[in-house]
Order: sequence, then C-alpha cells, then structure tokens
Amino acid sequence: MKNIEKPLQSPSQGERLHSLVVLEDFYIKSLQEMYYAETQIAKEFSLIKDHIISTKLNDILKTHFTIHLKHMERLEKIFASRNEVIEARNCGTFDALLSEGLKHLSVFENDIDNWEIALILVSQKLTHYKIASYSGLAHLAIKLNYYNAATLLAFSVQEEEEYIAHNLDGIIDSFLASNIEGFKN
Repeated sequence: MKNIEKPLQSPSQGERLHSLVVLEDFYIKSLQEMYYAETQIAKEFSLIKDHIISTKLNDILKTHFTIHLKHMERLEKIFASRNEVIEARNCGTFDALLSEGLKHLSVFENDIDNWEIALILVSQKLTHYKIASYSGLAHLAIKLNYYNAATLLAFSVQEEEEYIAHNLDGIIDSFLASNIEGFKN
C-alpha cells in the first residue's frame, strides 16, 4: 500500500506511444494465433469428417466448416489491408483445448453414439473459445482505430454465436434425449 499516497500521473506521450506499440504487437500476434486455430480446425475436421454417422450432425459440421472458411478469409483480408502476409502463430490455449477434445473423443472411439455426443461438446468448447477470441480482437481493433477489421471480426463473433444457437444447442439436446431414452426402464 506504499503507492496509495502517490498522486496519479498521466502517462507521458512517450509512454502512451510505447503502450500503443505493445498493444498493436499483441493484437497482431493474437490475429496470428486465431489464424493458427482456424488452420488446426481445418486439419482436424478433415481427419474426423468421414467418421460422423449422423447425417444431421454431419450437415451441421459441414455448415460450420463453411463458416470457418469465411473466418480465414476475413483474417487474410485484415492482414492484406495492412499489406502483410498472414502467418500462423502457435497458440498454447487452443492447442490445450484441442488436445483435451481429442482425448475426449478417444474415450469413445468404439462407441459412435457417445463419440458423436463428445464431438458436439468439443465443437461447443472450440466455438466458445473462438467467440471470446474474436470478440476480444474486435475490441482491440476499435481501440487501435482499425474499424474495418473490427467489423470483420464482429461478423465472425456473430456467426459463431448463431451457429451455437441454431445448430449445436438443438442437436446436443436431441442426441442426449435419444441416448437417455435407451437407458429408461
């Protein structure tokens, strides 16, 4: 509590400039991490798509894949507007979520019904991560006066939220209801 008696001082112009440079760097690295996350999603989807039995789930995840492609295009557009080539940057948080999801799926590798339920739950986790990340990036873009980028990022947030509301929430309810029916006496 030593600093309690010190009067608050406004940062100098140099400190504000340095702060913006650091924030800009954080923003760019975070965009690169999202590009990495989207790239990993594409890779993993290509590995699992042929294992999905439910036609409805398959259709929903294919729809989400087309949304994912739009997100990648938007990220590329944001970097192109800066005259930069986008490069993926490893994201430990996303890797951890994906690793956890793959472990969940491996538990049910011989039980397709429960594997598909686990797949829906994994998809929900990854989608919520994307919502939080794109939302945060949109706010950073506004702070940095990148209003076009903020708009593109906000579109990605909206698409993910609608995807959960119109697809994942309903299918998890129907999957769980059909599996629970089998356990009733």
